[in-house]
Amino acid sequence: MKITNVGLNQINPYKRNQQQVEKTQQTTKTTADQLEISSAAKSMQTKSPVEVEQAERVAAIKADIDAGTYKVDAKKLASNILDYYRIK
Repeated sequence: MKITNVGLNQINPYKRNQQQVEKTQQTTKTTADQLEISSAAKSMQTKSPVEVEQAERVAAIKADIDAGTYKVDAKKLASNILDYYRIK
């Protein structure tokens, strides 16, 4: 049996593996991640007037609670609870 260095047997498997690794590194270097934010998402980042009004109302209630001046109208609260759970 004669062994010769002709053909594919001549390529070193380690070198071939290293070449494949280098090739994948080159392809990954050329690609870059990109992020685009749609106009709908940009509009969602800003607060709506309703959210601003609610935040102000909550801040005012928190200030009243901290100061000890917040009073709850029990009749109005009960009426609102009944309206919420009432089946129409």
